[in-house]
Amino acid sequence: MGASDRYAVRNYAALTGDFVLFSIGFVFYDPLVVVPAFVKTFTGSDLIVGLLAALRVLAITLPQLWAASVLIARPRKRPLLIWSSLGGRLPVLALSVVTLLWAARAPWLVVGVLSLSVALFFASEGLNGISWPALVAHTIPAQVRGRFFGFGQLFSSLGALGAGYVVRIILSLDALPESSRWGLLFACATCGLMLSVLSMLFIREEAETRAASRVDVVRSAKTMAGYLKADKWLRRVVLLQLVLGTAAASFPFFVVRAREVVPGGDQSIGTFLVMQNLGGVAAALICGQLIDRVGSWAAVRAGAVVQTASLGMVILASLSGAPQGFYLAAFLLVGFVTNSSWWS
Repeated sequence: MGASDRYAVRNYAALTGDFVLFSIGFVFYDPLVVVPAFVKTFTGSDLIVGLLAALRVLAITLPQLWAASVLIARPRKRPLLIWSSLGGRLPVLALSVVTLLWAARAPWLVVGVLSLSVALFFASEGLNGISWPALVAHTIPAQVRGRFFGFGQLFSSLGALGAGYVVRIILSLDALPESSRWGLLFACATCGLMLSVLSMLFIREEAETRAASRVDVVRSAKTMAGYLKADKWLRRVVLLQLVLGTAAASFPFFVVRAREVVPGGDQSIGTFLVMQNLGGVAAALICGQLIDRVGSWAAVRAGAVVQTASLGMVILASLSGAPQGFYLAAFLLVGFVTNSSWWS
């Protein structure tokens, strides 16, 4: 009996704990709501919001080819996942400290630390986007994998719903200076993210037969190009990712505009996060079943339709005299997209 069989329940619990704790911590550092609102609050610059969004995309994308090449030669996937996570999440703690001490006096210093934090965190997530699914594939049976993602996303979204309410409470603490409120948010993010790493330590993984010890990234790139040339369905998936990713570049600006027209001040940020995670609950209930019963293609198409609808809600919010309902619907739909597309 392999380790994956002996430790099946343990691994399922540990991976679910990682899934849920990460999602809770991530709410306090959400790149589509919290980070843009933080930047807008302390700098007033839409340009920096856009630059950080571009930095996030680059940081996620660039390390992935290297990670895929390295994982081929590694008998275990967990070590890369843990070390990458530590390297990406500890800077969030530094951001919390710098925000508490200097956000009011030196906002540009804080933006510099934020930029470094975003780069390292999402580079880490780019690596984890390869190693974590590989670890799941190694430890979770294929016939229940769709339901694992679905239930994991459901519990994560429910936990993140509670975290959204905590965000709302923290940002409504008028007795605290504004910089302290935001610093506390990033401290909460650190707690959730590091507890997620702790959960990873309980995963037991059976070593695979070691492949070639030397990793040739250039050769891997050529191999990938060959796959794209030979497989029309893979080309369509990549093209779809590019199209949807381009449209998603507008997501960080939803909160920038919504805060200008929706009443509630900083507390509205928590409301937007709650709506976003309600969308995540819907994605978990719908997409997990679609993947197992129909196929991943159905979940991908559902996500594309929902993303288009979210953009439509923002357009309607600009044209209507009552934008609040449209923006709440937009964040609900964005939550569906962001919480389903990565595992669909």
